[in-house]
Amino acid sequence: MNAPITFLLKITLTACLLISVPVMGLASTNTPQKWKMDVPKTNVDFKVAYLGNGTIDGQFNKVNGSINYDMKNPTATTINFTVHTHSVDAGGNLRNALLRRKELLNIAQYPTMTFVSKKVNMINAKEANVTGDFTVLGQTKPLTVRVTLANMKNDPVTQKPILKFRATGMIDRFTYGVTAFPSIVGNMIPLDITGSLVAAN
Repeated sequence: MNAPITFLLKITLTACLLISVPVMGLASTNTPQKWKMDVPKTNVDFKVAYLGNGTIDGQFNKVNGSINYDMKNPTATTINFTVHTHSVDAGGNLRNALLRRKELLNIAQYPTMTFVSKKVNMINAKEANVTGDFTVLGQTKPLTVRVTLANMKNDPVTQKPILKFRATGMIDRFTYGVTAFPSIVGNMIPLDITGSLVAAN
């Protein structure tokens, strides 16, 4: 389940965003052009089949990276996203221990998973497919995530403009050679990365 991350993903992602977005409620003169990721407010969640008919919901509690988004040139968006595998949290010590094992995330040898964007394809003004290199367990393969950007609004606490985003994707752990425990842990792992962009200084 090297990939249950899930990254970025949601990313390295994984998570991930770009997109020219219509400005709601703010005058164009007050609209920041360049944005960056608010790391503390970025969440990487995953879901995987467990024991045939059950489901494990989890998240990675430590992520970092950067997103450089230019509202006037969204296809030039760059994403460099890192997920720390030891921070996996599936809601219990036994589940966490299973996911961290050598046969799955192998956190001792591979402490991080990364997503580095390569190409942005706009779908509409608020959605895009972002394709990049996703590296898990020392193997790098292409991964595409769907990114949706919300309308710009003011943060209720800071009153500064923010752009909320969501990145979703699907990872097949078998593709990365992680085939252990097929009767216990599913191979297809949906990713869901959410967070906010704040104006770059």
